[in-house]
Amino acid sequence: MVKKWILITMIMLYIIFAPGCWDRVEIEKNAFILGLGIDAGKDDHLLITYQVALLDAFKGEGEGEKSTQQITIESSSLSEANNTLLRRFGNTPNLSHCKLIVFGEKYAQKGIKDSLDYLFREPNLRRITSVCVAKGQAKEVLDSEPQMAPSSAMVIEQIITQNSTNNSGIFPFPDIGYLHRNFIRESDIALVGVNAGKNEVEVLGAGIFKDYKLVGWFNDREVTGQRFILGEINRGLLAADLPDGKGDRLTLNAYNINAHTVPEMTNGNIRIKTKILVEGDINEVRNSEPLTDKKATLEYWSKAMENNIRDIIEAAFKKGRDTFGVDCYEIDEKVEGYYPEFWEKHGKEWDEIFKTVDLFLDIEVKIRRVGLIEP
Repeated sequence: MVKKWILITMIMLYIIFAPGCWDRVEIEKNAFILGLGIDAGKDDHLLITYQVALLDAFKGEGEGEKSTQQITIESSSLSEANNTLLRRFGNTPNLSHCKLIVFGEKYAQKGIKDSLDYLFREPNLRRITSVCVAKGQAKEVLDSEPQMAPSSAMVIEQIITQNSTNNSGIFPFPDIGYLHRNFIRESDIALVGVNAGKNEVEVLGAGIFKDYKLVGWFNDREVTGQRFILGEINRGLLAADLPDGKGDRLTLNAYNINAHTVPEMTNGNIRIKTKILVEGDINEVRNSEPLTDKKATLEYWSKAMENNIRDIIEAAFKKGRDTFGVDCYEIDEKVEGYYPEFWEKHGKEWDEIFKTVDLFLDIEVKIRRVGLIEP
């Protein structure tokens, strides 16, 4: 009798603690989607492009073969497109390794809110998945075949997440987590811009969104200004024209950039103050006029760099505020944090209030080393 109860107890413990693998899908049965493109189709339909990894090529077993396969489906919704994919593809679609989501330009102009709602609900999609907007069709971006990488989605994702550290003209923020946070706040957004050729892809500027509709573009220079206001740049190369005929161009290797933006309120009026400190070494001076006073030369170069940074930031801020009417600088979030009572009363009026917001800049550039040149 005792043995019987011991056996029953062991069986029960096994049932409780045994790993549950009932829903496991073997790796070779998965269709790992590296990139997802969403374009405008006919009659308000969507044109969905899936970039699927070919596992044999990634494992090195398919030498000389393509690493990915693009599948394009026209459908009324993302959910229906997924069902269609299940009917056409032998393996199970899996978004857990998705590197990039691309919105086509025409679709983005109509509005991406419905697609974002679907993506936020997708359980297998990671919050760090990068999101961008194509200057043209998303399908063209995923169809391109970069020479130096197995997947266009992987190349763009690496540019956004890695190269943006050293290139201030690359907008680094957009991922599912960033979009979800701003979606809840109903804040304006910017997405990295992408252009594609047959054998290359290139990150260019940023798409600016109002009410989740693409309203215009920032170029690389304006993205740099935007990133200064956001306080997101830490280092990188900064260039400035030298005025007064004392050379052509100066490039600074800035290894320490500290930018901090705070709102200030006076008599109910809001202005934004951005304080910036830049420290770096001379990287290149083109056609510089030799000066005998080293201290005066460094002051002159520093002033030229300060003026250039000021011009970049002011141009980006004015374009967002005056041309697009878009707060893509997260100023609304700062105002809410610093002045919660004001925001509670006037937050719904922010679109109109933002048009009156002024920007004040306090910029200091310190050149630490000039290298081997002798000014």
